[in-house]
Amino acid sequence: MAYLGLRKPIIADMKEDGSYNEPFACGKAVGVTVTPNYAEASQYGDDGKAEYDKEFVDADVTLNTTTLPVVAHQKLFGHTVTEKNVKFNADDQNKDVGMGWITQEKVDGKRKFISNILFKVKFSDPSEDYSTRGENIEYKTPSISGKASALDNGQWKETEEHETATAALAWIYGKFGYTLGTLQVQSAEGTETGTTHLTVTPEKTGQNVYMYKTGVDVELPAYNDVCSVANGWKSWDGTSDVSATSGQKIVVAEVEAQTFAAKKAGTTTVTAKTGA
Repeated sequence: MAYLGLRKPIIADMKEDGSYNEPFACGKAVGVTVTPNYAEASQYGDDGKAEYDKEFVDADVTLNTTTLPVVAHQKLFGHTVTEKNVKFNADDQNKDVGMGWITQEKVDGKRKFISNILFKVKFSDPSEDYSTRGENIEYKTPSISGKASALDNGQWKETEEHETATAALAWIYGKFGYTLGTLQVQSAEGTETGTTHLTVTPEKTGQNVYMYKTGVDVELPAYNDVCSVANGWKSWDGTSDVSATSGQKIVVAEVEAQTFAAKKAGTTTVTAKTGA
């Protein structure tokens, strides 16, 4: 087994009943370290070891990311935040959170995406290290440390293997209790040659918008995947015909207007108008 990569640090703060509030992406992953701690005891008899016990106590956790979003200060450390402001108070209390991430591994020449989740972690505020700019560029990235503990049922960590990164990310969100909603997408011939007319149900909610992607092999996004133009998606107003090729697949995602985070999605085979 060879470890090839690390991505998608996802955090969700815990509710009093043990479920989770909506997860968020905690920057981009630079490094994750998880070191379990165990209590051990041995009993000797007849000049040898007669009994040996080893029990999980907790785990030391370190998360290093490209950035620590403003929302993380509220979700992890209990600080008061606005869009651009963070207020630190001596009475702020760190919170229990769940933490997920994806590793990429190679086994027998085949790449696999591994979902990882720690069910209950409490992080401390990060130390801050600043230095003036010198002749060479030097990146400094935030690192937070904490302790992972077990739930009442004894679980403290879980992993699962997947064929794609999208499936691995969806599994993590599912563990937090959040899954991608379903859109029913229908495709019919459009008005102009090379276009298709789409019908999507149910209608989008609130200020959400539609994004779409076409191709021979396109897949549904995971919950909260960023479906932006920068990531290869196109905007759709919900009524206009779109350019597409018959026989290809089209995916329509309902996303948040500001973040482009996917909330619902659906797919169908394109039926486009052809020339006479």
